[in-house]
Amino acid sequence: MFATSQSVRRKLIFTDTTCANFELSVYTAWYTIAPLVAVALLIALSAFYQQPTPKEIEVLPWIIGLFFIGMPHGAADLAVLQSKKSGWRLVNTFFCYIISMIGVFIAFILTPEISLVGFLILSLWHFGSSENPKSAEYGFSYQHLLMSFAKGGIVIGTPLAFWPTATSGVATELITLVEPARSLLGMPLLAHPIYQASHIATTGMTLLAIALSCWSFIFFHCAWNTKTLGIQKMLETCGVFIAYSLVGILEIISSPLFGIGIYFLAFHSWKQMPLISKFLASSGAKMHPVRQVLIVHKAAMPLLVPTWILLAGAWWWLSDNANFRDLALLSLLVYLIVTPAHEVLCEWLSTEPETA
Repeated sequence: MFATSQSVRRKLIFTDTTCANFELSVYTAWYTIAPLVAVALLIALSAFYQQPTPKEIEVLPWIIGLFFIGMPHGAADLAVLQSKKSGWRLVNTFFCYIISMIGVFIAFILTPEISLVGFLILSLWHFGSSENPKSAEYGFSYQHLLMSFAKGGIVIGTPLAFWPTATSGVATELITLVEPARSLLGMPLLAHPIYQASHIATTGMTLLAIALSCWSFIFFHCAWNTKTLGIQKMLETCGVFIAYSLVGILEIISSPLFGIGIYFLAFHSWKQMPLISKFLASSGAKMHPVRQVLIVHKAAMPLLVPTWILLAGAWWWLSDNANFRDLALLSLLVYLIVTPAHEVLCEWLSTEPETA
């Protein structure tokens, strides 16, 4: 009987270990390897054609993001709030969420130049910090800040430094979208271009310098503390650096809209799926990535559908020939409006204790 009990116990341990390794390999393949392969393939294609990204191609990530991964990952905010709050606390929190978006939209109409700079700074932090969750117990740390600016500086700084004229053009197009609203309010039209290409290039180089300085400190810290942190920490840091270097290379050889759009889809939004689904799933059990995506998209529908309706109306009103570039820019305007409230929610969730 003793031998039989030991045999069964060994089998259970072996089974649990195998399942854990399988889950780890599946998650690594979907959320780490797949984005890197996608970016590497796009780098190869962009290098092969050796030409600026065609206008009809550079907006594709944003059009795809309207329906898949991109906008749904933000539209799931209401469902995430419902998983953490209820009753009047939920109503009050979501009311503040909506009011903040209205306030950002009004600010963008009144002061579009300042609002775009604020959106740029917030995007740098949001992109860098969202994949670098801080401890609920200790909150912010200098390691968290360094890694956040190291990541965000590459993502935002590269297109500004290498594509200043194209970036200026996108900023001008974005601001043009609110000129009808400014006219209704009796406000004067803005002179174009809004930002000088030389100023954009200087800003981009500054952000890249900050990012490289942060990476230097990070690697120095890992090397100095190898005995306590172990060589595994250095290898993980090298892996993250290589991943973001690939993103930077893609942004160098492709247009700003395309490069940041691919990062937004393949890295930022896609890698948020496990975290968001964790708050939405009724069971704490590990789920296949496809099921996680379905859960997030289903939960996002109450906010997605009104957003799609508003976007369709704005697209019909503002676009002369209903071209997809205008739709992509309108979706980018939605991200500008939603990101501050979304970032506050993300920061709050990152301090919440882990759930089983």
